[in-house]
Amino acid sequence: MQCKTIVSDILVVGGGGAGVMSSVMAAREGATVAIAVKGKIGKSGNLMMLGGSFGVDGPSAREYCNEPEASQEYTKEALFDKLVSSAFYIGDQKLQKHFVEEGPKALKEFFQWVRDSGQKFLFNPKACRWRTSGTAFGNVLKKGLRNQQKETVIDTYEDTMITELLTCDGKVCGALGMNMYTGELIEFKAKAVILATGGYQPMPLKNTFSDMTGDGIAMALRAGAEVKDMEYLLFIPTLIEPAYAKGSILPFQMTMPNLFPLKQKATDLDGVELIYPQDSKYKTTASSSKVKKLLIHYVYGEGIYKKWDKYGNRFYFDYSDYTDDEIREAFRIIADNMEHWYKKGMYHHIDLMDLAERIIKNDKRLLVGLGNEYSMGGVVVDETFATRVPGLYAAGEVTSGVFGAFRSADGLTEMLAHGLTAGKTAGEYVKSAAQLEPEDLDEKVAVLTAPLNRSKGISPIEALNKLESICDKGFNFFRDEERLVKAYEEICSLRASLDQMAAPGGAVYNLEWMNSVIVRNLALCAEIGIYSAMQRKETRGCHVRSDYPQVNNKEYMFSYTASLKDGDINYGKSYPEAVYMPIDNNIYPNIAECISKTILEVI
Repeated sequence: MQCKTIVSDILVVGGGGAGVMSSVMAAREGATVAIAVKGKIGKSGNLMMLGGSFGVDGPSAREYCNEPEASQEYTKEALFDKLVSSAFYIGDQKLQKHFVEEGPKALKEFFQWVRDSGQKFLFNPKACRWRTSGTAFGNVLKKGLRNQQKETVIDTYEDTMITELLTCDGKVCGALGMNMYTGELIEFKAKAVILATGGYQPMPLKNTFSDMTGDGIAMALRAGAEVKDMEYLLFIPTLIEPAYAKGSILPFQMTMPNLFPLKQKATDLDGVELIYPQDSKYKTTASSSKVKKLLIHYVYGEGIYKKWDKYGNRFYFDYSDYTDDEIREAFRIIADNMEHWYKKGMYHHIDLMDLAERIIKNDKRLLVGLGNEYSMGGVVVDETFATRVPGLYAAGEVTSGVFGAFRSADGLTEMLAHGLTAGKTAGEYVKSAAQLEPEDLDEKVAVLTAPLNRSKGISPIEALNKLESICDKGFNFFRDEERLVKAYEEICSLRASLDQMAAPGGAVYNLEWMNSVIVRNLALCAEIGIYSAMQRKETRGCHVRSDYPQVNNKEYMFSYTASLKDGDINYGKSYPEAVYMPIDNNIYPNIAECISKTILEVI
């Protein structure tokens, strides 16, 4: 198949906060930019799922974001301490310092776009956080991009899947892509590429409107980059029923008293209560509210795990302690909270009052599970967001390092801060870089199109379903040796079979062909994650082992790394540097005790 050719100084892959901010900053450095998005600008990946909040420290909110009422008690030092301790000390302290210092500058730029777009953002002075919706956030990104396009060259290519990075003499010099509707192949020639593709979610229950399939992580690996911390996946309460709302993060929002006044009682499907710790040492505050996600992951996850073979990933939020009218009133309150961004009575496409009636009719229970919200692992970058491969940069959730074993700060602030620096750095790089001819284009076109040329073989969609089943059973929120070993054997076998995928029927909007790209990327990420989880015989952050409950800082204070050599995965270790803050070397009996001693006491 012939390729259409598009030439720019920089190719940005991804249309969320990291991708848009990278594009704007690179363009301001004088670079011509092409931005390729698997979906639509401002509506791709997890962005539309946004339902929470984001923020910075109080003094910065006042100085950079024009919030005079912001609490001055929540300092940069406090935010940095939280990042380090909540990462369970394996994070990159240089990147964590970057988050603290550059996050406010990125938000200053972003809030100029907010003012230009007229979107609604509500500020909580005590927590130093803004609430908004995914739609509003996406609209702001589109406005910021359009503003910059009036002054510089930023060409957008939506509904375009980047399938592989192109290289020459060990340097990245562009990428291969395809139009998802027409099937047309596109060669993007560029002096540098910025990956802003998000993380990976290999589970059937996940928090996304589209997909998070590890495309950037896998492409970076095949181009010569290194990844780390792939075992850390965060899970939060997620809707299972009604089926049309499956994957929504609404249940987690219903744990927030300021949004939903009723306190849920979590039970397994036999009615046994999953008890959230009430001891004051586990109490979270405005600045530590995200730690509640990890406590829920641990406490509810343990109860679900004990009956996994019977019920799988399902449990109830039980509101039987309340009257019908109290339940209705609670949903009226959350509906009023959401009315700033959604139609009256709605949250996204969910009719909140209808959901209240469903709960009442179901013995006042809501069926939920723990859905995969975020992945901490990804591409290794330095504080300029360069990878070890010349010409390749990464920003946002596709990277590793800031959050270590658990994300306690804000993904939105992260993506904007990363994009701010990645765009500037790549913009500087291309000023002296040459436009190279790829040496591997034909080879990568052949790999991409091979499934189209097979009339029989493995269905990529069936392979993706099998991958999710493997991860669901063996690599979920609670893990043990037996399940991990089985999952590792099965994922290796699955990956080995993917060379026989078939997607006959032509290139025009061929879902099987698109999924042949997705499953290859996601399987590589999942294999590395499962192997790392199998080797980490302790509990740390979002990696919870039933058979090794200790947080063992003496033996496991490091990250598992992975890279490819001749197609094979090579594993290694990297150790955190105490650049600004000492490393904790203690051992804790379980993750709850570790949280209370090293995170909540620090915050």
